[in-house]
Amino acid sequence: MKICVSVVLMLFSVSAFSQSLDKHHLLLDSRLEASSKSRYAFRTLQEAVAHFTDETTLYVAPGVYWVDHPDTPKVVVGADGREPFGMVVKAKKLHFIGLDKDPRNTVFASQRGQMEGAVGNFTMFDFWCDELTVENMTLGNFCNVDLDYPLDPALSRKKRSESITQAHVGYVHGQSLRAKNVRFISRLNLNPLNGADYSYYENCHFECTDDALNGTAVYRHCEVDLYGQKPFWSTFGKGALFIDCDFNVKSDNRVMYFCKQGGPVTLINCRYHAPSDSLYIGWTPYPQKWLRCYQQDFTLNGKPYVIGHQQIENTIILSDFNAKKQTVPPYVWISRHEAEMQVGGKDTLHLQAFADGQKIQWVIRPPYHLVAAVSAAQGDSVVVSLACDQIDDVCEIPVMAFAGQACAVCMVKVYPAQLPPPVLRTAPTISGFTTLKLDYDLQLDSLRDESSITWYRDDIPVSVSHGIPQRTYRLTAADKGHVMTAEIRPKSNRSDYGEAKRAKHVSNLNFSPMSVVETDFHDFPCQWQKELLPGYWTVDGYKPADTAEFQWSFDPNKPMWEYGEGFNGAVGKGLLQAQRGARLMYMPLEGAYHDMTLTLEVDPTKTAGQGFGSATGQYMDVCLKFDPITLTGYGLRIIRTTKSARAVDFYLIEYQDGQIKPLTDSISSTCYRTGCTIYLQVKGKRLTAHVETKTPQPEGSQLPHVVDLAADIMPNSYGGIAIQHTGSCGESTTMLHHLVATYDR
Repeated sequence: MKICVSVVLMLFSVSAFSQSLDKHHLLLDSRLEASSKSRYAFRTLQEAVAHFTDETTLYVAPGVYWVDHPDTPKVVVGADGREPFGMVVKAKKLHFIGLDKDPRNTVFASQRGQMEGAVGNFTMFDFWCDELTVENMTLGNFCNVDLDYPLDPALSRKKRSESITQAHVGYVHGQSLRAKNVRFISRLNLNPLNGADYSYYENCHFECTDDALNGTAVYRHCEVDLYGQKPFWSTFGKGALFIDCDFNVKSDNRVMYFCKQGGPVTLINCRYHAPSDSLYIGWTPYPQKWLRCYQQDFTLNGKPYVIGHQQIENTIILSDFNAKKQTVPPYVWISRHEAEMQVGGKDTLHLQAFADGQKIQWVIRPPYHLVAAVSAAQGDSVVVSLACDQIDDVCEIPVMAFAGQACAVCMVKVYPAQLPPPVLRTAPTISGFTTLKLDYDLQLDSLRDESSITWYRDDIPVSVSHGIPQRTYRLTAADKGHVMTAEIRPKSNRSDYGEAKRAKHVSNLNFSPMSVVETDFHDFPCQWQKELLPGYWTVDGYKPADTAEFQWSFDPNKPMWEYGEGFNGAVGKGLLQAQRGARLMYMPLEGAYHDMTLTLEVDPTKTAGQGFGSATGQYMDVCLKFDPITLTGYGLRIIRTTKSARAVDFYLIEYQDGQIKPLTDSISSTCYRTGCTIYLQVKGKRLTAHVETKTPQPEGSQLPHVVDLAADIMPNSYGGIAIQHTGSCGESTTMLHHLVATYDR
């Protein structure tokens, strides 16, 4: 049976709605009186969804419709390892059509986020639809943004939290998404219905910070308000296409990027609006050499601008992209983006490329054509071969596949012919007194020494090579009476490692009682070392009891720490967490220890001051006067909370048999940034902490930029050190640069 419903929305200045309603065409109107309701008209979204069929069109009258009730006190948790969802909707073809052309007047809303009413990144919608269409509405997670509803101020609502936390709009599992005249509101991790095979947005508005936009979508006549630095997590695959779009910078960042992890982006006739003309706009902070992105008629504050010009090879300037006819980004699929070949090797490199039926042109440009060649200039597949018999060092060659102006690149790293490991002319020996030196003579000719040297104390590594041969070892009081062994595995820049050779030394020098422990981590052994022994670092992983509500684990078969180059806010080289739960503990030589100081210089990888990935029990404890056996002592906790997305909290703590007790109130501060120095001291019955940074205070911040804390404690005789990190890794790590502890015995 079909009925005809006529609704005149005088209050909202909406044209008369007249539509034949049936089981496939429903009406949602929050102002419907009970007497005017029908089997096809509903007041709440929950009622309407219960009547969806495989093909449903939902007409939506102006109003605010809560997908998840904001006043429900329950903390929601996701199932099966997924995010918690406000609503899961399943249909083959689904259309949400707002009846008012002003999208601000028709609002679907929720108000939860990570650790704000939810454990996990709360997501309003999880659509399972072959085809989804949304028009004339606002989809907003108002956890971090005020809901302003001018048509009826009584329906407005203040944000749940001042801290910007992960709060999503939705996902789509299906073939296509089409959004027209829709406002997507959230901020961090916006997720404006990500996931469909094909996504198209027209005349839409987005408000977002980082990791927010749909990385495989077409955006036409859209507006993006940028409250962060990198709106995309990644755009791998065909990437994102923007046509006639505006980007509005709403932050004080001096550098902006499109992607955190990279991938192709195409911008046609787009405009970037920023507070300063000196802003740098890049594709991604650390672009892969094979990355190619596209632009045509792009401006910054009205002036022509070349995106990513600091790595200009990543940018292709298009000349005749027809935005009206082409509705997909320029893209060439290639079978691999990175490869390796070796002079004298027997392997051949096969590459394939595809571009929707277009002819592929293969190119190796001068001077690289002297080193490598392709088997054909055209075709979907080629064989790359080396065109020379001798090169002295590693070189990288871009093999390019063109389809029109679109390009895909495979960076081929070519190695010189492999040689045998260098020969040790004589057996290695150890010389020196306070500083030991491994003496060896390699037959290197003109090659570079890349040998690996490891120093052992009683067969436990105490110093290792991280890329450069570690030829010396400085003795300490912990080495007295122990057998010191140096092991060398010979290697040149053109060989594998050779057979290991060892030299031994017994140290019996009399050192004064230990008063200093110091390391810059350049030779720090990163492999697991679980022993709790005087004079050694314990290097392991640990999940503290106070993280029990958060589900994470580590792999004991992989290193917990790694030494290497940092990125983002972590400058240079240092020691980084390789897995969540990374822990270091140092046990001093036997004896009683009294007053103690500990200074630790660090660079958090996060640049906004939030330090860690999210407010899910992610912290770093720095401890002194610590006993690694009983997990007892004192320290400072640095933790991300829901208070702020641009600061962390600091407070002093006491460890007692692995249980943690706060000793002070917490202080929120912006000082956990590049060049951060953490200073702890125990003097008598007083524990103090001072934290500062070389990075200037963020403009407009009202939070302190220096931390000073103090607490009365009960003295102990311990002298150990501990660093416990429970944060996620990758771009949420903290690089350790230098540690020094001093003792009063």
